Amino acid sequence: MTSKIMLLSDSPFMQNEAIQYSIELAKRMNSKLVFLLLLAFEPSGNVPNEIESIIGMGAGAMEVLKKYSEPYQDVGLTIEAAVKIGNPRSELVKFLAESGMFQTIVWGGRPELVHQKSHWLARINEIVKCSVVVPVKKISLRAEM
Repeated sequence: MTSKIMLLSDSPFMQNEAIQYSIELAKRMNSKLVFLLLLAFEPSGNVPNEIESIIGMGAGAMEVLKKYSEPYQDVGLTIEAAVKIGNPRSELVKFLAESGMFQTIVWGGRPELVHQKSHWLARINEIVKCSVVVPVKKISLRAEM
């Protein structure tokens, strides 16, 4: 069974540090990399407009994921991309049930969200049984003498 690394975000704007980290981790572990974009959507009751909206959101999001993953297609990794629309926490649970276990989940969204108790991601450890990593940009300070 091939191990899998997930790059997870709830925004189409993924952090470069997270993308690089997940690519390098997947290469080191000889793992499949799965880009998962969770888009929040609450139904309002207007079904025809909602269906159109969901289709548009999904198509746009897949284009974004394609843009992020294309430069890395030639690095020797198997890369998959998926978009789920609805309640992010619920969609993650369903995706994990369908896809099986992941070795590591790399958070690709805004890093500060992880520390907000009101954000669904703050309670992710209740859902997953793997490590969740939040890469941040390292700043090195050098003193000139």
